[in-house]
Amino acid sequence: MSETPMKNINPEDVPIGVNTSGWSAEVQEMFDVIARRAYELFESGGCQHGHDLEHWLQAESELFERPALTMAESQNGVTVLADVSDFAPRELEVDLEPRRITIVGKRPHAQGKKAAESSSAQNKARMLLETILLPVEVDMQSAYAHLNRGILELDLKKAVVPKQKRSRPGTMRHVV
Repeated sequence: MSETPMKNINPEDVPIGVNTSGWSAEVQEMFDVIARRAYELFESGGCQHGHDLEHWLQAESELFERPALTMAESQNGVTVLADVSDFAPRELEVDLEPRRITIVGKRPHAQGKKAAESSSAQNKARMLLETILLPVEVDMQSAYAHLNRGILELDLKKAVVPKQKRSRPGTMRHVV
């Protein structure tokens, strides 16, 4: 697992590792659970095609908590703020791709009799999943995430996209 370096600017900040090597097995499993539930919704709706996105979003909302989000783009980067106040730093995972962030929060399950009696609402409150499409490609190696008073802040610098060389008039060659 590749993680970006962490820095600690404010003593109240808790750095959060940013995974840049793809989704963890646990995140992939969460998406598989959504897919299975979406298929159940498809079947319960009489197997009518054309509602796949609707079923997927319904399954997500039934299974996972969604954080309040704010995203701002500046000249140099993107900042994402997510309210994850119900989760401890060790319960959070941030997966970063050039144009997408996935935030996962997972609390340990209750043990014993209480676990058997827990409702789906309680299970939902234990898990958070949010995938955010970014407006620009970001530099994954310079990403920084930290938790401050329940707010997860991701500071992402825009990726440097090499400019294409332009040929000057009269310099093009024709190859036969």
